Amino acid sequence: PAVAVVDSDLSDARLELELPAAPQSASEVRREVRRLLESAGVDDDTLFELLLGLSEAVNNAVEHAVDPSRDAIVVRAEVEAASRRIRLEVQDFGRWRERRSSMDRGHGATLMGLGGTVKVLPGEEGTLVTLEREL
Repeated sequence: PAVAVVDSDLSDARLELELPAAPQSASEVRREVRRLLESAGVDDDTLFELLLGLSEAVNNAVEHAVDPSRDAIVVRAEVEAASRRIRLEVQDFGRWRERRSSMDRGHGATLMGLGGTVKVLPGEEGTLVTLEREL
């Protein structure tokens, strides 16, 4: 992603949401995270890219979690003004499933990559997807 020009008034901000693992949760995530990032001083172009990547991560968590122990997702957003870094996380509570080529229907990884560096960490408690972006 391109380096964004951000107002020097960037401020620290944090948010954590726990929502049902349902498709309609993506719109609430976008609304709440948009509010947080706007209040922290993130510019419109960066905001658009972050929300697009985040929305794809949420949709993947809802659609692809296998046998979840909880019917929920947790989304965390954090802006660190001193390091000029934004971190977005999406946690599901399902088991990891290796992806087969027949499952590759779209451009999900590309869309998530618009938000920044993507890390996927599968574990016993579910999968954690992290999008990090330096401004």
